[in-house]
Amino acid sequence: MLAAPREFKSTDGKTITAEVAAVEGDNVVLSMNGREFTVSISRFSQADQDFIAEWKKKDLEDHVPKMKVEVNTGKSDRSDKADSFDNRIGSFQFSVKLLNEEIHFDLQGAKAELVVIGEDAETRGRYGIMQKSAFEVSAAPGKTFEWQGKRLHYRFDDRPPAYWGSSYAGYVLRIKNANGKVIYENAVPQTLEKQVDAILKMEEGAAFDRDGESRGRITIYEN
Repeated sequence: MLAAPREFKSTDGKTITAEVAAVEGDNVVLSMNGREFTVSISRFSQADQDFIAEWKKKDLEDHVPKMKVEVNTGKSDRSDKADSFDNRIGSFQFSVKLLNEEIHFDLQGAKAELVVIGEDAETRGRYGIMQKSAFEVSAAPGKTFEWQGKRLHYRFDDRPPAYWGSSYAGYVLRIKNANGKVIYENAVPQTLEKQVDAILKMEEGAAFDRDGESRGRITIYEN
């Protein structure tokens, strides 16, 4: 996040007009005429040092970094060969890969919440929380963060004459920075986008309808 151009004064009285591009440890990265320069913060006047400190604080609070996020469900679904009916066995094991595409911004201490959602085989349009995961996300500039959750096996029957259990239906992923600002959010399918806040507050096994209203408990037969 570039700050507006500002006149900086060094401790020896020299001045330059530049924009703050990043703060890296004891150094500040200044952008001037399309070029970037890394300078020790201690070389500037106290007023400029205070400005840089305030810029860093605000950048950490407000900056939404450029990221590439890939979510893999690790999902499988097959017929239960040990059963003479049309029961099915499913499983999933989510993994998340995040690439920090920033040049200077170091993503540290971010918090991710992943909720896996199932649909009631007996009552279509009735959903429930199959699994909840929370993990910390950190990625230096240009680096990749990877996470893998626990595999969940489940059984269900969504065909006549018997309907029972729950099957995989989607997920919600939200990432907040260390100060609680949402920097990434995705809901699959997109019809869940309006219910993200409500879904993240629910416990495992809680059921809800298409409008995000509570509908008791969902049945999950773990295999």
